[in-house]
Amino acid sequence: MIPMKQLKYMLSLVVLMQMKVLMGFAQERQQFRLENEKMEVIISRSGISSIKSPSDSYGAEIVGSNSWGRANLTYRIWDGSWLAIHRGSSTNFAVLSDSVVRITDYEKGMPQQMEQTFTLVDDGLDLDIRVKSMMQFPFEVGDLSLDLRPHGPRSEQSKEGIFQKSFIKHQYISGHGSFIFYAKPSGNGPFLMVLPKAGTSLEYFDNQGGGERVYIHSKLPGSLQQQGTWRQEHTSVSLNPAGETDSEVEYGFKLRWVDGYDEMRDLLFKEGLFDIRVVPGMTIPTDLRAQFSLRTKHNIDSISAEFPTHTELRFVEEVTPGNYIYEVQFSKLGENMLIIHYGDGYQTYLEFFATEPLETLIKKRSSFIVNHQQHRDTSKWYNGLYSIYDMKNGILRSPDDTDGFEGWWSYVVASDDPVLGKAPYVAAKNVYYPDDTEIASVEYHIKNFVWGGLQRTDEETPYPYGIHGVPNWKVARDINARTAFRARQLDRMQVWRTYDYPHVFMLYYHMYEIASKYPDKVQYLDAAGYLERTFQTAKAYFMYPYEIWGDYYKIYEVACYNELLIPDIIHALERHGRGDDAEWLRNEYEKKVKYFIYDDEYPYSSEYSFDRTAFESTYAFAKYGMITEMEPDSNLWFDKNREIWYSHANVSKQAAKHFMERQHGAGLSIRGWLETNYYKLGADNSMSYMAKMGGWSVLDYGINFAEKPYDWLQLGYASYLSSWALMNTGTPESNYGFWAPGKENDGAMGWAFIEQKRGRSWLGRDMDRGPWYYDGEADLGLGAGIRMAATVVSNDPIFGWVAYGGNIREEKENLYVVPKDGLNARFVYVLADKRVTYELDRDGFLKDAEIITDKNNNSISFVVENRSQDVHLTTLKISAIFNDIKHVQVAFDGKPLNATRRDGSHFFEIQLPMQQASHHVEIKLGYEADLAR
Repeated sequence: MIPMKQLKYMLSLVVLMQMKVLMGFAQERQQFRLENEKMEVIISRSGISSIKSPSDSYGAEIVGSNSWGRANLTYRIWDGSWLAIHRGSSTNFAVLSDSVVRITDYEKGMPQQMEQTFTLVDDGLDLDIRVKSMMQFPFEVGDLSLDLRPHGPRSEQSKEGIFQKSFIKHQYISGHGSFIFYAKPSGNGPFLMVLPKAGTSLEYFDNQGGGERVYIHSKLPGSLQQQGTWRQEHTSVSLNPAGETDSEVEYGFKLRWVDGYDEMRDLLFKEGLFDIRVVPGMTIPTDLRAQFSLRTKHNIDSISAEFPTHTELRFVEEVTPGNYIYEVQFSKLGENMLIIHYGDGYQTYLEFFATEPLETLIKKRSSFIVNHQQHRDTSKWYNGLYSIYDMKNGILRSPDDTDGFEGWWSYVVASDDPVLGKAPYVAAKNVYYPDDTEIASVEYHIKNFVWGGLQRTDEETPYPYGIHGVPNWKVARDINARTAFRARQLDRMQVWRTYDYPHVFMLYYHMYEIASKYPDKVQYLDAAGYLERTFQTAKAYFMYPYEIWGDYYKIYEVACYNELLIPDIIHALERHGRGDDAEWLRNEYEKKVKYFIYDDEYPYSSEYSFDRTAFESTYAFAKYGMITEMEPDSNLWFDKNREIWYSHANVSKQAAKHFMERQHGAGLSIRGWLETNYYKLGADNSMSYMAKMGGWSVLDYGINFAEKPYDWLQLGYASYLSSWALMNTGTPESNYGFWAPGKENDGAMGWAFIEQKRGRSWLGRDMDRGPWYYDGEADLGLGAGIRMAATVVSNDPIFGWVAYGGNIREEKENLYVVPKDGLNARFVYVLADKRVTYELDRDGFLKDAEIITDKNNNSISFVVENRSQDVHLTTLKISAIFNDIKHVQVAFDGKPLNATRRDGSHFFEIQLPMQQASHHVEIKLGYEADLAR
């Protein structure tokens, strides 16, 4: 027999050999799997090579590079040169147990050692970093960062791959309150959160090495990037010699899967971070107050303002334990930071942006386009064009001056989305604030640039009313130039680009409205003429791209912005007795609506495979299906054997609601919701002109359909406000603008926002943090803003009575609200069970006068101002989609008026006979039971 002592020794050797084999095998493979019910992770020598959720039936992969989660460290000894920590042969990859893996960067003679320890815990994965001195002299860490590039959506993927197997990264870089999360483009869970542990903060980010890098310390990259600005301090950390106090530092992160946004908020609170909400948004006009709630386990020591003499900040109340409400108002235009002080010297930052009042912005932008962005030179083929303004150089660009860009830049300055949104915005603004000079400018544009240039006339064959979209109408009409641009399209008339048509029929539709309301202000066409152009352009939209390109330009399967106006055009045709034309257009539009509701599980593409612009139209299609009776059509694409096809009208509305919820979730995946800084909250995950477009869908969903509306009122209104920060405006005291000072730039605007200190725009040009200095498609977003502008009143469960886009006060059972939304023509009241929208088709609520309503949403009174100062009729529409209204009583200057209701509709119309400067209106409502849900 073997002696017990010897047996124990032999067994220990076996165990040791097994461990060596295990570790050696891991070394050889250079990776190890950590797995439990909450997390599936593969760790390699270079970092995390795979992260998946065991509950995800699609097996979606977060990691976009094999070095995900790998720490980067740069140091210097004394004031010597900066050196990157040595890797390669010196990197030790060790499996410490079945739940712990450690990567150590150290080689004998190096002044420091860095360890990254990956620990599988019950609810996820912990990532800890330790840096310590190894020699008898101090050193400074000037760069400590993580690469966190996700496996993002790619056009070459299948739709399932794009929407269910890829992720979009969201990040809130805000000191000790920072966090990161990843969302699928479908909007479905699970979501991965990356949460700093106590004492760990994030202060900077960039895209070094093609990755997406976040920094714990950023002194070195911050100093290397001399251009641009950054709002947080670039820090470093110094370590004492080995063995002394402060000779090592530790940092940590928690990786956790969650199922939804509410769970994310709860996890932020649980882990000692902040669940923050802001109303009405973080781009805030100087005539409005904002409130924000800080839900946290921490005691707030103080909140300091960047400009204390220009900031009114007060604590309101602790609304629930650990949820603190504050109110703030800014008087200094531009960026305004609040710093939250808490814990052991911890700081978190709230970045606001203060603008001029919204009415000023709406008017100033329209005036700037007319006075600074229109070419008027009869010797030029582009006479009448509204083109791109360069606010960095104070120059209006043109086809003859493309700022050094060549080739495709011709399209940017002379056609398509970058310029075709400008005239429609000016026209939309003038429906509510008519200005003779601006209306004349738009008609000059139509007469000299659009008709017979950009757009084929009614006498041109083939394809009358066709739009010559790209690269511009001059090239498209010139065979030789067209040959040089795209030889493969020589056999096709250049009127196939789907996306251009809605901009043009939007322009004509708003000019039709102007001509109908102010016939003395138009000279080029009358209302009937503009309506004819509107219809024929919309008809060409459905016919020509499909006819010329077939399935290549899938007009019925791709969402285009501004096409949501088609139902309004249909109604206008009906009002003018053009029933056949209305029916034709309705049939084509409903083909598209049915496709989106029934046929495609992921219909969120537009010009790109996953496009933020799509969510304006997808929501409009869903809304149309919710409020319109549509007959099923077996001749369309739909497979009638699929379970989702419904023939009964009520069940068909359920299908529309199902699609509405799906598109809403997908839209959230690319919208800042938890990230509370002005260029994130409500914005399209990298603020651009699209913030308002998809934001309209979120706000309207909250108003009309969501059973719990409060989140979506908060997010939707923040979306409306957010991208006004792209506009450069100001007063004489502020030198007329925060981004590009000088009176000549007062009213200029940026296309999109650069978040990092210096980054690359879609145009391929590096720019400093802030708005691009070209405006481009910015005015497409502002056109959506005109449709979106409203003052919305609600009893929020956190903030109490709130007026989004207005100032509110309570007095017993009544609310007194002064609209400040910029248009002052829509007032919306949202309770859990009663939701009503009051909308004026022209004029507006009297400036600075209070709208008075009772808290039960049963009565309202207000004063309407006569903005055109003439005798006319203004239509007041009262709509209630979520709940039905049984009857309406209206008193106009004390005299009763009739309220008429179209059969089967959800709204009443009242004709207000405007005969003097202002009139007083009182309304009482009676409700039916909830019918819409």
